[in-house]
Amino acid sequence: MTDDQQPRLRASMAEGARESLGFAIGALMFGVVFGSAAVAVGMPVEQGLVMSATAFAGAAQFAVLPLWEHPLSFLAIAISAALVSTRNILMGLSLSRDLRRAGWPLRLLAIFTLVDASWALAMRHRGRPDLAAFFCGSSLTLYVAWMAGVAAGGMLPGLLGPATIAALGFGGVIFLGLIIVLLVRDRVGPRLPWLVSAVVAVAISPFAPPSLTLLAAVGAGAASALVLPGRPS
Repeated sequence: MTDDQQPRLRASMAEGARESLGFAIGALMFGVVFGSAAVAVGMPVEQGLVMSATAFAGAAQFAVLPLWEHPLSFLAIAISAALVSTRNILMGLSLSRDLRRAGWPLRLLAIFTLVDASWALAMRHRGRPDLAAFFCGSSLTLYVAWMAGVAAGGMLPGLLGPATIAALGFGGVIFLGLIIVLLVRDRVGPRLPWLVSAVVAVAISPFAPPSLTLLAAVGAGAASALVLPGRPS
């Protein structure tokens, strides 16, 4: 990175941070709920903070809370988290062309901090050469808000019951639906893979649990993006 690029990238990150402030309030409250739920199932506050800092995946973290009992089933936890996070495959694919323009430090940071809200903001700004910096500024703001919420929620044990905690594990399916609505409404990016995902999700949801529904829907969307001919948005 040259010296003349640094001010421009810092300005882009600051712009992304400003545009994500509204989402950051939601991330803060979501973090409070997770921190409280984690303590309610017996997870020490320190473990909840470490999980949140290293995973940064709210829906996946909620999905594994019902499995957090001694002895830990590491395979079940890994599979559950992976299934709920499969929507990130399509989100990552949709941004890959723009992120390739950035250096490796920004690329790796963008991959680690890929979340729904910052992805939606980035999709509204596709095509700008500094998108990776804008995206990272947005995601880092959400990351700080999320961690602050988890820390605060750890002080509120017992806020949620087991049934509520289990229900929150279905957040990945809800997020996938919101993403599809956003794309169709705003006409952002190639819509065919997302529409394929929606059709598959609706078709198999009566016969499969939410995690498998999400996996099949995202897999079908990704396959359609690779197999079917591209069409302009």
